[in-house]
Amino acid sequence: MTPQEARERAEETGAEPRYRNQLARQMYQARRHDAEADMARRRATGRQPVTHGVPHAELEERRGGPGGRARLADPRPGHFPGRGARPQADPETEREAA
Repeated sequence: MTPQEARERAEETGAEPRYRNQLARQMYQARRHDAEADMARRRATGRQPVTHGVPHAELEERRGGPGGRARLADPRPGHFPGRGARPQADPETEREAA
């Protein structure tokens, strides 16, 4: 192998990694551009104001019950009373049993 051939081969081997790096950069930039466009599309469709449907106040009442969020943690009918609580006797059933 002559010195000229060695230089040509060295230049060829240096060109391939540069080409691969350039190709990788371009692919990364294309994927990033696509991802940014997807995020922008999702933001645009997800944050549009509601122009129809149930009013916000009614949704809050449905979710939290009467009194809204302020009364959300209050006990409701049918909730577990706790282990120490005793069931209240029904006055009507006591009269019938007696």
